Amino acid sequence: MQCVVSVPGLDLIPRAISEGADIIEIRLDLTGYIPEETAHASFTDLPVPLIFTIRSVREGGLFTGGHQEWWNTLLPCIPYAKYVDIEDGFKPLASRLKGKGISTISSVHTHSMPDGRTLATLESRLRSFGDIPKIVVAPETRDDVLSLLSFTHHAEKPIATSIMGTKFRHARLLLPLFGSSLIYCHCGTAASPGQYHVREWREFCRLLKDH
Repeated sequence: MQCVVSVPGLDLIPRAISEGADIIEIRLDLTGYIPEETAHASFTDLPVPLIFTIRSVREGGLFTGGHQEWWNTLLPCIPYAKYVDIEDGFKPLASRLKGKGISTISSVHTHSMPDGRTLATLESRLRSFGDIPKIVVAPETRDDVLSLLSFTHHAEKPIATSIMGTKFRHARLLLPLFGSSLIYCHCGTAASPGQYHVREWREFCRLLKDH
């Protein structure tokens, strides 16, 4: 499992590195458009890989544009991308990214808790255009959390799963133990509600190792 530190501003990149991020996620819907010169100065020779994400309003972010605006926002950052997060609604653009040799995290975020069959359908659809399917849901009960843990455990790998919001946020810590390949944290300013600080995640891992 790898710890992704999400940053809503470029000024947080040095802190994310010093706090021990395995990967840094640049939330372009929060930073806004990054010109080529700024991208070159900010992303050249970083010691960790980068994910670039443009999260739509529909799925919990701030981006309200269409496909062409999405692509234009991403374009200056493509030379520095290890991964690009591409939502289900933007999947027609996935082939462009693959043509440039960029791995994709195909994602869907829902404010509900799908049943097992729906989760399997989502996984299959996301895997059809992405390298790592990412499914983020909103559990309402403890049984929902158990269902998500079970789905994650039995799903084809790699897969990333997480939850929306702060209810049952402890599931964020548990899901990597059941097979989620990525956990998303912050380094001082949360990019999404419910994220843990990267130091809390590292301490959680230390306690598990010690016991």
